Order: sequence, then structure tokens, then C-alpha cells
Amino acid sequence: KSGMSTRSEKDQFLSSLGDDGNSESWLVGNSPQKNVKIETGCNDETDLVDRISHLPHALIVQILSRLSIIDAFRTSILSKDWRYFWTAIDNLVYDNEEFNCSDSSMVHKFISLTDNVLPLLSSSSIKKCSLNFVFRHNDEVSYFPVIDKWLEFAVNKKVEGLSLKISYDTDDIENDQPYSLPKVFCSSSSIQKLKCQNCRILDDCVLNWTSLKILTLEDLLIQDKHISQIMSNSPQLESFSLYKFCGFNYLHMTSPNCKKLKLIDHYHPTGDWFSFEGDCCFEVVAPYVEHLTIFGDFDYTIIELKDLSSLDHAKLDLCSDEFDSLDEGILIDLLVSVGCANELILSSWFIKVS
Repeated sequence: KSGMSTRSEKDQFLSSLGDDGNSESWLVGNSPQKNVKIETGCNDETDLVDRISHLPHALIVQILSRLSIIDAFRTSILSKDWRYFWTAIDNLVYDNEEFNCSDSSMVHKFISLTDNVLPLLSSSSIKKCSLNFVFRHNDEVSYFPVIDKWLEFAVNKKVEGLSLKISYDTDDIENDQPYSLPKVFCSSSSIQKLKCQNCRILDDCVLNWTSLKILTLEDLLIQDKHISQIMSNSPQLESFSLYKFCGFNYLHMTSPNCKKLKLIDHYHPTGDWFSFEGDCCFEVVAPYVEHLTIFGDFDYTIIELKDLSSLDHAKLDLCSDEFDSLDEGILIDLLVSVGCANELILSSWFIKVS
């Protein structure tokens, strides 16, 4: 009975989607792909056999799992045989860039469709979840609960890999409200690979990703206590990357499993996040790191590299709009600190002072 009920719910949803009751017209009409007429140049009826539908069920599900969740759902209108393939996908890709986000009705359509699709998925676990949400009409805060709900769904499905990108395409960038990671997400025990861009970690939030192996954080302010939580509560962490970051003073990587560290572009976030005055300084202690990359813009930033006793490969490629902002003494200290590396890649800044 439960199977019949589930199928009935799916049938009702498929038949009711769209303002005019025609799911096929809405899905096809709003597809980002252009209709293209393909000339095969062959009249042999044997070449028109639907070979894809005869593939093993598991293989079809793998193919659909590589599409966005909306595109995977669109395949339900191909034929009766394809009506439920999409419900078994284990890779969730949300991307509202394909919609006209300046039209709030289209954004609501995207959200409504996704909200209805998610409960119908039959997979017990999610291997990968990718969410790319673009705000273009200055009401981003109203959509934050929606993103919270989708992330909670992924956590409940024991998601293993997650990529979260929040983008802003508004005229008032200075007043954009950064999206805050929900607490339920910050204590997920299943996540092994995580990438977050343009997100905020709340002050009272405790990061506890016990299975995390690869972490990439971009466009954010991160406090010392959150750095400490990552290092102490993620014992499986193997690779840590920070892009366009600021806010902390100590990066002590004491886990013997963490072998890779990337620091790309140090900058001061805009908006309501924080305000900074003067130079910034942070200390790196990483006795187990074997691969170190420090790359990009580090204007008026003092980097102190301490214990790097396991270092094998190092890349130092700093750039600056103003040469004076990269103190010669600091460059020499950095060069000395990575002297134990077997392989060393340097930018012209270091060649000039060496």
C-alpha cells in the first residue's frame, strides 16, 4: 500500500505542475536548452531505435544523477518508461542560474518545483549535493530559509560531498546579507568533502564535521575559534583550502592526517561582516603539512610560517598592487621558513629579494 501511495503522489504531482495544469509545456517551455533540429542523413529505421531506454536501470540513474535536479525531473515527460527514473538519483544539483532571476515569479517556480521534487526522491543517501543560488533582486534574505531546508534535507540523507555557492548580482553589494550556515549542517557527521562560497559562520556555531576530509572555504570571514574547531573536530581532514579569507590570527594544524594547505588571496569582506583597520597578521603552524601553497594578493598582510618540518612541496606566488605593501623582510622570512621543502616554486617577488 505504501508503494502504491508513493506512486499516486508522484502521479498527482506530475499532472498538476504548472499554472495551466500541463507539466510538459511548463518544463519544455522553461528549459534553458534551445530546440535544435538534427539531420541524421539516414533513413534506416534500425538507426532510430531508442537505445538509451534499453540501458540498465542503474546506468540510467547514474546518467540522470549528473544532471541538475530540474533537468533530471524533466526526463519524466519523455515516456511512461522514464516517468520514475529520476526519483532514484543520488546526486542533487540545484542551480537557479538557468532561470531569469530578475523575475521573482521564475525564482518562485524554481523553489516550488524543487520543494515538490525532493520528497519524492527514493534514494536513502546522497553522494553529492551542489547548490548554486544567485540573488538579483535585493530580497535574498527571504530565500535563506529555503536554502536551510534544502541543506537540512541533504544532511538527513547523509550527504557525502557538498558544494554551496551563494552569488550576488545586485546593485547594492555593500548591503548584501551573507548567508549563514544552519547549525544542523555544521554538525553533520556524513560530509566528507565540503566547499562553501559567500557564506557566514555564526558566532555561536560549533563546527563538528567528524568525517570531513577535504574542506574549501571561499569569500568569508572566519574566526580563530572556528579554525580551532575545524582542526580539533575534523580528525580525518586531509586538505584545507582558504580563498579570499580574513578574520583569524592563528592557523595551527596539528592533525597528522592534514597534508595539504592552500591560502589564496587575503582580503577584507564588504557589507556588514566586519571592519578592519591597518595591517593584518596571522600565524601558521603546520608540522604535518607536506604541500603548501600561498598564492595571490596579500596586501598589507603579515604571514608568519612556523613549524613546517614535514614540508615537501611549496609554492609561494604573491602579488600586490603596490610593491611597498609586500615588505622585503617578510618575504625573506617566508623564504627561509620553506627552506626545508624538496621542491620550491617562487614568484618574481621572491627572486628580487633572494
